[in-house]
Amino acid sequence: MVKNPLRAIAADLRALGGSAPLRAAYETSKRTGFHAVLFHARSHRHHPATPVPLSNALPVSDEAGQRCLDDARAVLRDGLRVFGARVATGVRAPWCTDPLTGQRWPADDPWWRIDIRSDARLSDVKHIWEAARHRDLVVLARAARLDPDGPWQDGLDDLLRSWCDQSPPERGVNWYSSLELALRAIAWNQILTLAGERLPGEVTTAMDRLLLASARHLMVELPYTVSSMRNNHMLGDALGLILLSRMYPTARRARWWAGTGERMFAAQQRRHFGPDGRMIEDSVSYHRFVLEMLTVRVLLGGAPPSVQRDLRAASLHLARLGVFDGDVPQYGDWDEGRVLASSGDPLDVAGSTALGLALCGERLPARWYADFDELAWYAPAPARDATGDEFAATTRGRSPSTTSGGIAVVDRGPWRVWFKVDGGPSHGHADLTSVWIMHSGHWLVADPGTGTYNGPLEVRNGLRTSAAHPVRRPDGRDQLVPHRAFRWRHTGRGHLGPPLDLPDRTVLFGWHDAYERGERPIRVGRAVVVADRYVAIVEFVDPPASVGTWSLTVPLHPEVAVEDDTLVAGDSKLHLFGLDGHQAVRGRSTPFAGWHSRTYGRWEPATWITAQSRADTAVWGFGTLAGPRPTPDALDGLAFEVTWSDSGASLAVTHLASGTVRHVGAPR
Repeated sequence: MVKNPLRAIAADLRALGGSAPLRAAYETSKRTGFHAVLFHARSHRHHPATPVPLSNALPVSDEAGQRCLDDARAVLRDGLRVFGARVATGVRAPWCTDPLTGQRWPADDPWWRIDIRSDARLSDVKHIWEAARHRDLVVLARAARLDPDGPWQDGLDDLLRSWCDQSPPERGVNWYSSLELALRAIAWNQILTLAGERLPGEVTTAMDRLLLASARHLMVELPYTVSSMRNNHMLGDALGLILLSRMYPTARRARWWAGTGERMFAAQQRRHFGPDGRMIEDSVSYHRFVLEMLTVRVLLGGAPPSVQRDLRAASLHLARLGVFDGDVPQYGDWDEGRVLASSGDPLDVAGSTALGLALCGERLPARWYADFDELAWYAPAPARDATGDEFAATTRGRSPSTTSGGIAVVDRGPWRVWFKVDGGPSHGHADLTSVWIMHSGHWLVADPGTGTYNGPLEVRNGLRTSAAHPVRRPDGRDQLVPHRAFRWRHTGRGHLGPPLDLPDRTVLFGWHDAYERGERPIRVGRAVVVADRYVAIVEFVDPPASVGTWSLTVPLHPEVAVEDDTLVAGDSKLHLFGLDGHQAVRGRSTPFAGWHSRTYGRWEPATWITAQSRADTAVWGFGTLAGPRPTPDALDGLAFEVTWSDSGASLAVTHLASGTVRHVGAPR
């Protein structure tokens, strides 16, 4: 953390760039009380909502219907879902109740006077915001449609009535974030579509009042959004304005909301997506989150062709990473962010991916419509002759490897390996050239997760910096260096070459420039070799002899046991080679190390292997390697050499017995 106030201000200005004056004016308004004028709650002429159908009135599969009823029963009995737990907030306690502490956030204070960031704040605000997104209320509305004689409608009425009574415009912590208002509007639109005709009149009138106030709030908050939130927040805020303009077409400013929302969405969309499906947000969780925003924009109708183009590319990116084949690394920030309502596993990414593909015309396996709520509730029913064979050919084909968005994936023998070389500027971690490994369906090397955004900074930085990831660190330096809870002081880009698929193994190669700064700039490269018997990582640096000591952390999954140089994962026992003198740390508080976070706000002990070396090149890995100790010059019959140039790097792979040389280029 930067302790000098002047240095902190300078770092903030660098992080904000050209948006700093607008952000400064916004913060001045908060501190001088001018926000009280800007956000003065005003009465609106009543405009009854015209809900926009986004979902099916009934699911296209009986399995999804039963999941919904089971979930609705749990909502009324156990509470709302918040990061893997059921909480009393809203159901048996006021909506201002913090799920973590049981204490109450200020209910009557203007939102801008509530402290959600300093060390004196009540709690981590994301927990109360998660409950207030009202996706579970959509589940109740679905249940009321499925089972009109059940308790679901009464439960829904009570929850909405209490919300409207307890959350007047611009009061309380649930009015703090524009994105939360937009997400709640999307949920309420679905509730009104599914159950609006059965809601009490005073409840729908109150909902209309709050939704109209939300539209005004989104407009007044634009200076903050455009100066500081050029990421998923801008897309979400824009989506909220577009939706509200459709829900209230007779409102005086509806056309203004629509035009502003469309321009914002288009501007951020151009910044947000790459042609290969990647996004500026370097996070699988946020990839799903934004994917669902694109989905809603398509479901609203009238979306420009570019929206469907990016929806398809973003969906295929996740498909190529393997979301339909099981777990994928939880890289980047993970907080279960959703736009759509589902009664399925909140950690699942496949359902949203499947829906994106379905809306782009892909023919998917009919079984998926029973497995994934996203398909069952939001997609048209599948064709009777749908087999999904056409889709299978668009992702992996018969090759053991594929690349997408700076990440390579290899399936060979019992191994599944991800090699993440590149990153993005938002919600990513300092993880360039990370390698994550599964063996026989069990995690071996796993991304450590997120932990928290607003909790202890030692936890936040302890899980997002390079020291928590399987990357090489020269003299212990971090790739990006954290600044506050979300930003970085530096940037880095990675460059990934095409996979080299040989008959008996696959070779990956990439490098990054995160350390091309300071007095001793260097480039760091890595080759990953995947064979049936082993996975080996070969390390390179340019220029050589420029580093005193190299540090490396290998974060293992919590269920992996370590016995000397043997790792036990499920029924597999795997030899660890090439990390002489390594140490193991598990569940250490100071300094924070040896942890794994499966979902936001939770972490558990996991073994991290740490090692140091003075060698510029090295070979290490897991499995069985015959012969002498492997080196870059002799690794199971292959030799590896990197040629560096101003335009990038190239890996030469030489078959020692035949002299055959193959090259893998990774240009800038």
